[in-house]
Amino acid sequence: MSKTMEKGLLLLDLFTEERPSWRLDEISTHTGIPKPTAHRLLRTLVETGFLQRTSLERNGTIIDGDSYSLGLKLLQLGERVASGLEIRSIALPFMKQLQVQFNEAVQLVTREHNEGVYIEKVESTRPVRLYTRVGRYAPLYAGACTRILLSFLPDNDIHEILSKPLTCYASQTPQSVEEVWSLIEQARKEGYAYSVSELEEGTVSIAVPIFNRHGDVQYSISIAGFSVSLPKDNAHLFLQALWETAAQISEKIGYNQQYPYSNKLKNVQTEEKR
Repeated sequence: MSKTMEKGLLLLDLFTEERPSWRLDEISTHTGIPKPTAHRLLRTLVETGFLQRTSLERNGTIIDGDSYSLGLKLLQLGERVASGLEIRSIALPFMKQLQVQFNEAVQLVTREHNEGVYIEKVESTRPVRLYTRVGRYAPLYAGACTRILLSFLPDNDIHEILSKPLTCYASQTPQSVEEVWSLIEQARKEGYAYSVSELEEGTVSIAVPIFNRHGDVQYSISIAGFSVSLPKDNAHLFLQALWETAAQISEKIGYNQQYPYSNKLKNVQTEEKR
């Protein structure tokens, strides 16, 4: 990150609910940025709409004051973020149904650049809770919730993401690119991803893809808990509900094709009847 950008972000981070406006001299003193440099940064942030000068009325004329506050550009960006997270309000009722049905945590994840981010979660009522939280980031190659997102990216994008070193988080974190690719191929074929002890020891996740109106996998939904209650041999017991839920959410956000794993869903239903 460039020094100029770093300083600009530092200035923006000063503005809080408790302290919504700052004067130039206060900013310089608080950040240690020399006044001339701070003034240039503030001028650029005002010109681009990220900050605004406070307005004063003097003798019937509105003039710029000597304090700065956050500008409308940030409000516009915030609205875009909120719009993008509309999925949370759509998915939450379905997630609550899954939680009631299985009494396991239910998680909604999306991709941000080369990481996954948890954007909604419904907790289990069990006394021991999962470590995950809304806003947490995780690598795309480890954990079912994020790896199902990775699995449906174009191969070139996957190669680029996996060109970076893999970090080991727990005893079962994939250790090589070849292992990750094997898991990706399995997820594409089977329509779900399963992980145990990949991000945190003893934790398990079963995740399926959610498709947007363009037919891309933009989100994943998962049931997560601990290995004692979610062994892989029992994964099929959760898949029908997960695929049904993912299909319904996909439809709600504009996916107008048959959910790709509907046939597998029917197979699971048939096996359960036998």
